[in-house]
Amino acid sequence: MSLLAALRRYAAHGNPITAAGNTVALVVGGNGPFYPLYLWFIEPEAATPALLTMLASPFFLAIPWLSRRSTFAAALALPLVGMANTVFTTALLGAQTGASLFLLPCLILAALLWQHRLALLGMLGLGLLVQQALLRWPWPPLAGLTETQQASLQLLNASSVGTLLAFLALVLSGLAQSSAGAMPAKGVARS
Repeated sequence: MSLLAALRRYAAHGNPITAAGNTVALVVGGNGPFYPLYLWFIEPEAATPALLTMLASPFFLAIPWLSRRSTFAAALALPLVGMANTVFTTALLGAQTGASLFLLPCLILAALLWQHRLALLGMLGLGLLVQQALLRWPWPPLAGLTETQQASLQLLNASSVGTLLAFLALVLSGLAQSSAGAMPAKGVARS
């Protein structure tokens, strides 16, 4: 069995929304180890401390396993692990890096995964509170990066967030297409 087939099987779930969340978790967790490498090309001083950001990868990679035990726990874990990783990365590398932009995909994931309005509103509210805290982050980065070094990482983080948002759009369009294929549109007969 190929690695890709094994990953598809690991992400699979009877609930298409949970399966989509599992796929996102695997992609984010799998990309975590590459982030320090990207930083090394742009701002070498940031690469070594950024190795600590890889600590979140196992949590992302465990979400499909968790979804088999509780879809509720998995739906809670994915945006929360993303938010925690965003806060940690911002504290580590600095607010001027644009790392707080990673909260945007977390909010979209909450909207994707939570079907109950009250839970969704709670998760979105938490995400917006975290966003406001990060926008007002008063402490210098733990990695000791200068403002110039932090600013050089903004483009990478903004591009990464844009790529992740595009991936989420593909996942959402796949969900929409699969649910549209399951039911005929009004006034259209299936042969």
